[in-house]
Amino acid sequence: MQNIVWFICLAIIGILSASYAIYMKRHIYKVSTFLVFYLFAASIAWNGEFLVLGLFNSYAYKTGVVQDIWAQNLLGHLILNTTLYPAAATVMVAFSLKYGWISFVAVLFTAIEYVFVKLRLYEQHWWRYYMTIIAVVGILLFDNKWFPKINKKCYGLNRVITFFFVAMIIVHIPAPILLLMRKQYYHIGFINNFFGDLYLSSIIIIFFYHLIESLLLVVFTCILKKWYWSILPFIISITAQSIFLKMGILVIENGWNFVYTLILYDIFIAIFILIEKYTVRPEKY
Repeated sequence: MQNIVWFICLAIIGILSASYAIYMKRHIYKVSTFLVFYLFAASIAWNGEFLVLGLFNSYAYKTGVVQDIWAQNLLGHLILNTTLYPAAATVMVAFSLKYGWISFVAVLFTAIEYVFVKLRLYEQHWWRYYMTIIAVVGILLFDNKWFPKINKKCYGLNRVITFFFVAMIIVHIPAPILLLMRKQYYHIGFINNFFGDLYLSSIIIIFFYHLIESLLLVVFTCILKKWYWSILPFIISITAQSIFLKMGILVIENGWNFVYTLILYDIFIAIFILIEKYTVRPEKY
């Protein structure tokens, strides 16, 4: 069995588990609320992974699809942190599972990690199993505590924080996909020289840019609520990417067209704006 199949199987289990939980509790919580929470939980996992893996090289995924180790890390990250972690959090909040179940999931995820190490699907560097337990417990506890803020209190600062993380995953997701497809990448000399890998340095560059863009996107949609403010994120995205292309920071290759990049990013910005406009809007908001 090829390595990638194991990752896909875990992703499928996660998606099916979350889908079942949402279906069973659809009469208690709105599906749109689950959607926002799922994206929020996925974004928390993404940001955590960026810190411990991207910046500090804590472990490595062995997906076996591509040769470059950081391309493998990026693919493994996309598969697992977009499915397994947010799915576990969704099941927890849907069925109101508390500390015992959170501990069980932490042990289960650590056991999966152990099996992956033995099967050479995953490699620890300075990361240790007890860190996985701490990380899973911490993430699930935080997600559990935040869910009521999305379900009943999603206004004011709670809304801004929630949708900042939602914006982060939505506006960022085209970048790693296009990078893995070798359609485009981002290049700044001193960053590439320091990190020494095209995939890693490209993601670091665009990740930090998208942190800023997500913050501005939330300001224009969640704080400045007039419809005309929603036009600015599109202008900012087009302008920034055009500057990146002009300066050689954005590199297009393999027949890809810059216009496609602009359209793709704007589509995902539009998706975020629609989600923010039509979901989790309590009466008090």
